[in-house]
Amino acid sequence: MVKSEISQIIEKAVNEIIKKETLVDFKTKFTGSNSTYESIDIVQIISSVEDQLEEIGFEGCDLLEKTFETDELDFNDFVDLIQRVINK
Repeated sequence: MVKSEISQIIEKAVNEIIKKETLVDFKTKFTGSNSTYESIDIVQIISSVEDQLEEIGFEGCDLLEKTFETDELDFNDFVDLIQRVINK
């Protein structure tokens, strides 16, 4: 799966959870002390991404644990993390 496809999945998840979002800036901090998102929103976005990945055949992607193994991720980092997880 290419990065642009993963980016689209993330954008869809963010727009589902954060109703006021229009375009996702992939340089925005997604997790960590500089994140602009609340913890519950982060968890819901990750869950939505996992659900979307499962729908297209990537079953059992545990992104929640992997996401919080790092101190801080922006959305570009999150794309890279997803790509690593699904390509294992």
